[in-house]
Amino acid sequence: MELRTDDLLLRTVVDDDIDEVARMWKFEQGEISSDEAKKAIEYMQNNHKQNRTGFIKHLCFAIFEKGKNSIIGWCGIDGTDIFYLIDSAYRNKGYATQCALKLLEYAFEVAKIERVFGGCDKDNISSFKVLTKSGMVIFEIEENGDPRFFIDNDIYEKIKALSGGVVRCKS
Repeated sequence: MELRTDDLLLRTVVDDDIDEVARMWKFEQGEISSDEAKKAIEYMQNNHKQNRTGFIKHLCFAIFEKGKNSIIGWCGIDGTDIFYLIDSAYRNKGYATQCALKLLEYAFEVAKIERVFGGCDKDNISSFKVLTKSGMVIFEIEENGDPRFFIDNDIYEKIKALSGGVVRCKS
């Protein structure tokens, strides 16, 4: 499966991606072995098989800059929670927001799920901005001060209607 944004290709990994998965699966901790990468690919593929209309078990995409073959991060939806992890060399380019918007489009328009949640560390201003730019709203603050966000299909459709049918990043 592939999703495209202005600058990115989000796609599920296949066996041919084993070297990139080994390099990037736990990129903030270091490379993993080819055997671990193969298991990670199998894990993702098995989870994807369980996804169906109205239900996402786990949907994980490798993030690529268009026209390039190196994974620069990961994004997806785990149950109803959105996630994105981008290598530090590729941050502050709007890529996380592009991922979040495309994932929400997929969640509501293709997977037909009712709501998506997200969260971030209270000190992670960049992630906070990504969630709010994506149309998500705070619905609670956890005991440790971390905000929890959500967006449902009604909010998504209102944003879409107000923006002329295309949900775009707010400046």
